[in-house]
Amino acid sequence: MLQRLGCCLLLALLVAPLSAQTPPLPYRSRSAHVQPITFSNQVVRIMQRRCQGCHHPGEVAPFSLISYQDAAIRAPLIKNAVATRYMPPWKPLPGAHEFVNERRLTGEEIDLIVRWADAGAPEGDPRRLPPPLEFSDQWSLGEPDLVLTIDRDYLPNQFGEDDYRCFSIPTNLLQDRKIGAVEIRPGNRRIVHHVIVFADPTGASASLHQANDPQPGYECFGDPGFAATGFVGGWAPGNRPQVLPDGVAVSITAGSRVAMQVHYHPDGTLQSDRTKVGIHFTDHPSPKELLVLPLVNMDFVIPAGARNYEVVARVPVIAQAKIYAVLPHMHLLGRTIRLEMIPPGAEAETLIHIDDWDFEWQDTYFFKEPVRPPLLGQIKLTATYDNSDDNPLNPNRPPKPVGWGEKTTDEMCLAFIGFVLE
Repeated sequence: MLQRLGCCLLLALLVAPLSAQTPPLPYRSRSAHVQPITFSNQVVRIMQRRCQGCHHPGEVAPFSLISYQDAAIRAPLIKNAVATRYMPPWKPLPGAHEFVNERRLTGEEIDLIVRWADAGAPEGDPRRLPPPLEFSDQWSLGEPDLVLTIDRDYLPNQFGEDDYRCFSIPTNLLQDRKIGAVEIRPGNRRIVHHVIVFADPTGASASLHQANDPQPGYECFGDPGFAATGFVGGWAPGNRPQVLPDGVAVSITAGSRVAMQVHYHPDGTLQSDRTKVGIHFTDHPSPKELLVLPLVNMDFVIPAGARNYEVVARVPVIAQAKIYAVLPHMHLLGRTIRLEMIPPGAEAETLIHIDDWDFEWQDTYFFKEPVRPPLLGQIKLTATYDNSDDNPLNPNRPPKPVGWGEKTTDEMCLAFIGFVLE
């Protein structure tokens, strides 16, 4: 699945202070005291906050935006990307509930970057640059407490179809632990579509490798091949490392293994992969357990040619809970997706609404404040799809009926809901 460009931030124009005894200067004179918009004064600060997290060497974006030279040669591209809100990539529409680390630009920030580009992208005085941000070329959250990976590369069939491979990996934990953050680093973003890490406390996954299979791991189309008891973490294009709120954690027991399911989408060239999972434990004395509910509808077929086909999934709220995070998911035909809470006898309240779905930019969205779903109400997921020739991402020419499936060319109507019971 997985990513592109990104950039942005704001700094108000600075005006030289005037003393209370000094009469206001005429407008024409005051303008001389306004600092010009330059990379060193304002634009780099926007990019540090909004862009450089992806736009630095070794990350998902195709180029860096660390230095003035990096940005200046792409000023027209940057201008167009922010003016159209294509960048930074932030898909949820504004709503009643705010998310952590929102990348949405303000109108003032966009105007500042556009004016900088139109002025010829001036550099300004390099002495006014802020301290540079430091990025690791390995782990964005710092060195993990535990790194899980396979002992040799996996090579999917370059001419094959979608390949689901599970890798059984021991944790070698000597005691039960609580996970506070997970960072998944795909070894080869060209072919890794998504990753799901399942807890395996009984070690059942260790016996699923076929003796005559020379490759590491085992085939696991759909599920991991055993009754998984927990969800450790996941990754899809656009997904950032999953840091849980303070006081919330995921449990993993001593002696557990994990089954790392990797969905590969071969591109016709010989490629290999060795994806890594970085786990950070929490020292919180008694964190609440984060549970994950998949809200899903698997019973649908999108007719060939349908431009706005709707699929709905619902689940009743039968316990007191707090929702901390949501992760909506569709494939290439997806156009819009909305997750709502519906109290008994009352109007729906939107949790997240994306009206311009992009398969390449998927994320786990954590609420700034956890949300309480209405007891005895329901949570509703509504997804729409474009299975017509007008959809440039439609993999079928001419279009054909498409239903639920694990392949990229199939479809899904799914949202993962991260919650704790009260």
